[in-house]
Amino acid sequence: MERRKFRRFSVQGNVEGNIILKADIDIIDISLNGMLFLITKRLNTNSRCRVNLNIGDAKVGLDGSVIRSSLKESRQIQSDFQPIYEVAVKFVRLSDKRKSELQKIIDYLKECSDSTDY
Repeated sequence: MERRKFRRFSVQGNVEGNIILKADIDIIDISLNGMLFLITKRLNTNSRCRVNLNIGDAKVGLDGSVIRSSLKESRQIQSDFQPIYEVAVKFVRLSDKRKSELQKIIDYLKECSDSTDY
């Protein structure tokens, strides 16, 4: 007896999909055009990704295209090593509203950076 709630169907032909990868990133730099960050998951060049930035009350979701991804280093965590990738993403389909939200985040980051300069 099958215990599934819904019946599954075999797929005929070529059907593609994608998975949204949830992983924390360490942002190295950011502009209205794109960003550079570190991540523990490998992202393929020319793949699409979604970056959700949350800084204080400001939140913006950005679609991007991976233009560069390379292994930067490995970090030891307990008795295991974890790869760290450096990824460059170019933002795509950036609406005026999202561009404005991103600019607010960049301005906030600049302000924080200026206040910590000696």
